[in-house]
Parts: sequence; C-alpha cells; structure tokens
Amino acid sequence: MILQCQVASDVGCVRTNNEDIALLAGGLYRDAVDRFVAELQPNSRFVAIVADGMGGYEGGEIASEMAAKSFDSFFTSLPAGLSVDGLVAQVKAWVTDMHATIISYGEEHREYAGLGTTMVGIFAYEGRIYRINVGDSRLYRYRNGILKQLSVDHSMRELTGDMSQPSNLIYNSLGAGGKVFADVEEMTMQIIDDDRFLICSDGLSDMISDEEISSILADNADVEALIAAAKQAGGRDNVSVILLTVCAAEQEADDTSDAAEAEADTTGDDSTDDEGGRDSDTSVIDRSSPMRNDQSIPKIDKTKR
Repeated sequence: MILQCQVASDVGCVRTNNEDIALLAGGLYRDAVDRFVAELQPNSRFVAIVADGMGGYEGGEIASEMAAKSFDSFFTSLPAGLSVDGLVAQVKAWVTDMHATIISYGEEHREYAGLGTTMVGIFAYEGRIYRINVGDSRLYRYRNGILKQLSVDHSMRELTGDMSQPSNLIYNSLGAGGKVFADVEEMTMQIIDDDRFLICSDGLSDMISDEEISSILADNADVEALIAAAKQAGGRDNVSVILLTVCAAEQEADDTSDAAEAEADTTGDDSTDDEGGRDSDTSVIDRSSPMRNDQSIPKIDKTKR
C-alpha cells in the first residue's frame, strides 16, 4: 500500500502554547507541517496518531508528548507474529500503563497536576490496519464524497445522547480522571484507492462542521487548508491534522460486500465497539471548567494557563 502522508499542527488563534502533538511514521510534529509518501510492505509498521493535551501551565504539552513518544517506542519494540487479539491486548495494556505513568508524573510535579491527553489514530502491523481512540479526538474516512467518522467520541454528549451537553465534556483520557479505556480494533473494511483517512484534534472538528471538512477534502485535500479553515472560524484551540491518502491499495478479500459498505456509508453505522470497558464510575473531564476539590467527578481546566 502506498500512502500520501500530510501532517500539520498549529497553535491556533487564541492559545499561547500548543498542547497538541502528531506522531507520523516515527516523526513528532508540533507547530510544523510535513508531506511525504510512505510505502507499506506486508511486514511494515506504521503509526499515525494525534494527541491533544490538557492541564494547566505546560501540563498538556508534557502529557501529549509523553504519550506519543511512549507509544512510538512501545510499538516499534513489539515482537513479530502477534495475533490480532494478542496485539489488541498489548495495546490496551500500554494504555493502562501510560495512564498510570502520566498520573504519577502529575503527582510528582504538582504544578502539572491534572495533566492528561487524548489519543487517536491508526497503526499498521504485519499487513493489518488497526485504530486506537482515547478521548474525543477524531478519526474519519473520506470516500467518494462521503465523510464518515470511524472513532467514537468519549464525551458526555455521545454517552448520553444529550446534544445540550458541552462538546468539550469528556469522560476518558490518558492521565486525567479515574479509570481509562481505549477503543482498539482491527479495521476490517476494504481499503481502496483514493480513500482518505483524517486524524484530527477537536481544534478542527469543534471549529468547522463535518460538511465543511468534506468540502475541503473534495476541493483541495490539503492539511493546511483544513488548518486555515479552523483558524478562519476563530481558531479557539490548537489544531492538529494528519491526512493519509491511499494511492495504491492492495485489493484483499473482505467479508463485507460493496452493497453493505455503501449502506454503512449512508447510514453512518460502523462496526466499532463504543463500550470499551465503560462503567458507571468512569470519570468526566471538563476541558473548559476549573477543577474543584469538592466535586465527586474530577474536571480539568483546559483553557487556563
């Protein structure tokens, strides 16, 4: 498989520091833009991840960078020959360990207490493509004019179905809150030429609609155009984007027919597991309100510096 890879990370128009970070093919990107072509062989390992940090002072920057660097090191050191279930189990174990590591860092450095980060992206291991999601950063697929969200937001709005809930109220992240879980699974849909996979922080998806994103991908398919649109809409948050365009897909057998795939695109239904170990005592993280000691559900102020 040949991928045209683009990545951009920008501080936006309001924030003074960039708490996002992007990890793409071993490179870390913050306040940077890059484009290159990657060829994935059957034994290739490839990672494309966006992490959106949160926490006072520079805590968010630290958390997102810790997570991105750690995942890259973890993934490259994995043994060969893991089964799908074995790989998923190892990635979920890494999520649990990383969560504890970030919490410990905040406890040891009180000025960064409450730091945390989301993480979303895809990775390739021995000819199979997987997705990972912790938090509310997003993974989309754009195909034949249709933009489809493949990740599930770990937000109170998504959990409750109550659209009056603030979009930045999340209940799952690395390092912040109590328990953590991750959506990790093999992406079993057929991948075809000109498929585009968009990985982004909420600095994009909160500033412009899915319809606007789809229009930009149709007209331009450039990460800097997406960044510019988010900033033109106000740029209230950091914005980071990875765009992967499939130039030559390996045509492999898939148990989903073209008709079923087309129906899924139309209805928005996807075979993703949005349960992810969610339970009644999962913590809620408010990325716009200050943390108060008297709250039973911890909240994190993502806007104060």
